[in-house]
Amino acid sequence: MNNAKSEIFFNGMNEDLQTDILSVTGFQEGEMPFRYLGVPIQPGKVSKKDLLNTLYNYWAAMFVIPKAAIKRIEAIWGLGIKKASTWNIASVGKLVNWIYVKADRLWIKWIDSVYLKGMDWNDYTPANDSTWTWKTICKVKEQLKHGFIDNCWAPHQKGYTISHGYDWLMGTAPTQHWTKIVWNEWNVPKHSFNSWLIMQGGLNTKVRLFSYGCCQDDLCILCAQQAETNEHLFTECKFSCQVQKSVEDWIKRPFPSDSELLNVSDSSMKWKALALVISCYRYTVWHQRNLARTQFSVTRPVIVAERMKMVVQQQIRKFTDRRGGQHELNTRIWTGFC
Repeated sequence: MNNAKSEIFFNGMNEDLQTDILSVTGFQEGEMPFRYLGVPIQPGKVSKKDLLNTLYNYWAAMFVIPKAAIKRIEAIWGLGIKKASTWNIASVGKLVNWIYVKADRLWIKWIDSVYLKGMDWNDYTPANDSTWTWKTICKVKEQLKHGFIDNCWAPHQKGYTISHGYDWLMGTAPTQHWTKIVWNEWNVPKHSFNSWLIMQGGLNTKVRLFSYGCCQDDLCILCAQQAETNEHLFTECKFSCQVQKSVEDWIKRPFPSDSELLNVSDSSMKWKALALVISCYRYTVWHQRNLARTQFSVTRPVIVAERMKMVVQQQIRKFTDRRGGQHELNTRIWTGFC
């Protein structure tokens, strides 16, 4: 070992013994916390600051992250792709699984010798003076134990994975009614992603930014009359309403609500075209809102609607041309679109 690059850490030893050990080894005495392979090693809880400055998934596989840090991470992500706290538990579940199957790892042998001492892992309860990290691993074990049968991960006999653990913890979630509308195959991909963010409440509207202290007020950037929420931006804002009116005049019908779209067969071209219009409208309004914020100018609603019309026409023709011009779209609606 390189003495210049090595440190030694003491706990529960008197100063004379520490001095003797330092003299014999030639090591320097280290101080907590220190980092090993990017992970901070310390006797107590990991700080929120450290967690936020490191890749989340790397941390999540090591230990249960404090709730305050989880909330901040989820706020930064703002996407809702995975529930961070549940993913964290599923990640630590991999360590729990290793203890169940008695993986051939040094730290598993150490845990079996120092903590379990022959006890069944299912029945084990940590002592009050156990470390915080060990207690959290035991807590995760209690959350996952019913997924293990005879010390094996029952839902998937090939072994435990973080994805399996996450799905098991989340349970069977009901399908959201809007998913088919958002992920309509005719939609422009970035429009679908934007609509998905809206449904998840993930857009950084001014109401949200104001709550983070990132702006001086929460007024809508496009109309400056009401608080900029999702509902206001896409259904109440004067600018948005003018764009919507222009598009409705073009397609010769009011915008359908999500519930109305659900009553139309999602395999029909009429349904796909209407879902495309809604998705394009939402993206266009959000795009104009961002331009207003960064460039301090707002394009006239009628011009915005015309640009939107071109995108919708292009998408419809791209998909209907594949069918050799044979389509079942309602004539009135088709005339409006093209």
